[in-house]
Amino acid sequence: MYALSPVFGWLTDRVGARPVVYAGQLLFITASILVWFGMESYALITAALVCLGLGWSASTVAGAAMVSGAVDIAHRPQLQGTSDLLMNLSGAAGGLVAGPILVWLGFGGLGLVLLGLVAVVLLVNIPLHFSQTLS
Repeated sequence: MYALSPVFGWLTDRVGARPVVYAGQLLFITASILVWFGMESYALITAALVCLGLGWSASTVAGAAMVSGAVDIAHRPQLQGTSDLLMNLSGAAGGLVAGPILVWLGFGGLGLVLLGLVAVVLLVNIPLHFSQTLS
């Protein structure tokens, strides 16, 4: 997850944060599909977990760049700290919820929940992106 953060930072500088976030979401989709179809395969589960980690890294690094770029430099530390706090609280809540989901729906069901969350992110952000591009 963390090892390739510098690569995603460089990529964010090169192509922009939004495409890297979208690439992260695509990696989450890939992880969900691999989990769903490869529940009995250690190789596919391993590939899914690699995609999950890379998607997290891409989305987190590019998202942090978007957050810090949204305000002037005097307000960046407070905004970034608040953003990191909310991200970590969300991660803790996700960890608490993932256990019951895993018991109830299995590993494949957990992948489908991830797919649903990615769909929400994309459905909210893609129209915003295009409305900002057209303005």
